[in-house]
Amino acid sequence: MPGTILRIFIPPGAVINLLNLIEVTSPGGICLIIRLPFLGSGATSTMQSLIQQVQAAGGTVEFTNG
Repeated sequence: MPGTILRIFIPPGAVINLLNLIEVTSPGGICLIIRLPFLGSGATSTMQSLIQQVQAAGGTVEFTNG
């Protein structure tokens, strides 16, 4: 399936607030793989905010074209 694939690694013990809507806690560490078939016009700032939150918690985000 075409689209952009995000691989988000969240280290053990990290707590990440996503857009003040949801808080993700990772007691044992986690890897999320998310496929985005397209990015909307307002997605860039939202994605940047998500990436900053993950990095602030010590995690990483990888982009791959699928």
